[in-house]
Amino acid sequence: MTSLFRITNYDDHPSDANWIVFRFNDRGIASEFHEELDRAAIACELDESEEAPHLIAVKQRHRETAIRLNYLVLGRHRSPFMADPLLRWTVVGLVVLALVLALVGALLG
Repeated sequence: MTSLFRITNYDDHPSDANWIVFRFNDRGIASEFHEELDRAAIACELDESEEAPHLIAVKQRHRETAIRLNYLVLGRHRSPFMADPLLRWTVVGLVVLALVLALVGALLG
């Protein structure tokens, strides 16, 4: 059964349980992941298609290392959760204010 929501960019190969397949929408990120696999001496198979998604298959015995490298590469290219500094500090300030008010209420109540 195929999942409706793909939270990660990897999944077990649909027809060969010995492989895990990583999907990338960006060719540059896929290339960077391939370079990381080469540095870790992990053999892989590449999809030579020029169209997205760009697929890279790795043997299941390298699953943990490959997933860790995948997250490292994706982490280099992700945008911050709250990119606007004003918004970020406003949220932090409101949370601190709520905690202070809760603490004062607990001590006085």
